[in-house]
Amino acid sequence: MIPRLNFKNQQKSKSEVSIFLEELTKTAFSGEIRSDFGSRLITSTDNSIYQILPQAVVFPRISEDLVHLFKLANQEEFRTITFSPRGGGTGTNGQSLSTGIIVDCSKYMNQILELNLEAGWVRVQPGVVLDQLNAYLKPYGVFFAPTVAPSNRATIGGMINTDACGKGSRIYGRTSNHILELAWVLSNGTVGNSHTINKTTLAELKQHSGRLGKIYRQVEEIVSSKWELIEQTFPKIPRFMTGYNLAKVYSPAENNFNLNWILAGSEGTLAFISEAKLKLTPIPKYKQLLVIHYSCFDHALKAAQTLLELQPEAIETIDEKILELAKQDEIYEYVKEFIADAQVINLVEFAVDDLEDFQQKISKICHLIESKKNQPQQATGYYLAKNGEEAASLWELRKKGVGLLENKKGKRKPIAFIE
Repeated sequence: MIPRLNFKNQQKSKSEVSIFLEELTKTAFSGEIRSDFGSRLITSTDNSIYQILPQAVVFPRISEDLVHLFKLANQEEFRTITFSPRGGGTGTNGQSLSTGIIVDCSKYMNQILELNLEAGWVRVQPGVVLDQLNAYLKPYGVFFAPTVAPSNRATIGGMINTDACGKGSRIYGRTSNHILELAWVLSNGTVGNSHTINKTTLAELKQHSGRLGKIYRQVEEIVSSKWELIEQTFPKIPRFMTGYNLAKVYSPAENNFNLNWILAGSEGTLAFISEAKLKLTPIPKYKQLLVIHYSCFDHALKAAQTLLELQPEAIETIDEKILELAKQDEIYEYVKEFIADAQVINLVEFAVDDLEDFQQKISKICHLIESKKNQPQQATGYYLAKNGEEAASLWELRKKGVGLLENKKGKRKPIAFIE
C-alpha cells in the first residue's frame, strides 16, 4: 500500500491553475472541469508505486475541447502549467501522474466513430477501452490485435502513448504496427494529422509556416543527419522500449515518412491524440491453448525456445509463486484441474486459419511432450483446453499475476515498478 502522504497546504489548487480554469470556462470548452480535492486525489495514483497530486482534472467531451484547452494554455501567463493525458491508469511507471492538470478522455471521448470492413479499419476516440472495441468488432469477424493484460481498462489512447503490446505480440507486433492514421492537437492548440506519406508530400509539408512545418523540418533533419547512428543504436527486436522510435519514422527502402512511429510510445510528450484510425485483423478460425507443466521455472524458460519453432501465437510462463498465490483467489476454482500438479506452467496458444496445419502443430507438440515426459529438464505433463471458456479462465490467471502478488499476505510485498 502507498504510504499516506501529507497533503497539507495542497488541498487548494495553485493560483495560476485556478485562474486558468476560470478563463477556460469563458471559452467554448464544453467538457467537465474538476478541481475539488476528491477528484484530484483519485487521479493522484495509478498502477504504479507513486502518488502525485494534480492541481485539476479536465474531461473533454469533443476534440475541439482539446483545441480550446491548449490554445489557452499557450498564453504566456499559463505556460508553466503542465498537462498529462490519462488513459486507464494501468501503467506501472507513473506515466499518467502529474503535478499539473490531468486530461482524461475516457469519460466522454470514448466513441467508436466509423468502421470500414472493406478497407479493414476502424476510427475511434482515445477513450475507447480495448475490450469495448473488440466486443464491438467481434460480430464482424475482426479484432484490434495488440493485447494487454488490463484489457478491460486500457484505453486506445493509452495504448498508443505507450506503444503497448502483450500476448500475441510475437505475431502481431505492437500498437504502432496497427496505426493507420492519427489526429492530434499540439501544445499551442494546432491541429494535425499523420499517416504514411512519400517524399514529395513531405517536401510540401516542410514548406508550411508555423508549428506543423517546423515539426516536419526538424524530424526529417534529425533522421536524415543521424540515420547511420540510429541504425546502429536501435535494437532489431520486436519489443524493446517506450520513447521516440526514430528508426521507423523514415524508410529508405520504401521512400516514405510517418510521424506516427514517434507519436506511438511518446507518452503524450509530443501531442495529444484526439482520434485514431486503426488497422483491423481477421479473427483466426482455430485457436488452441496448451498448458504445459514443469518442475521448475528454469525448465519452463528453456523449453520456450523449442516451442517457438512451432510458431505459436503466444507463450507465457507462470511461476510457482503465482500458482501458489492463485490458490487463495477465486480464479483457482476455474483452473485447478488444469494446473493442480504443476510447479510451473507455460501457456502456449496457437491461432491459425488452416485446419490441417492447426492439427499438425497440436499433434506434433503433444507427441514431443509425451516422448520426453519426466526426463531431466523436460515437461512433466500437459493439458489441452477443451473450449474457449477453459482457455479464458487460464488467461485470466495470467492477467491476475500482478494483482496476486500485491495481495500477498504479510507486510513484505513485491512491488511492480518496471514495464
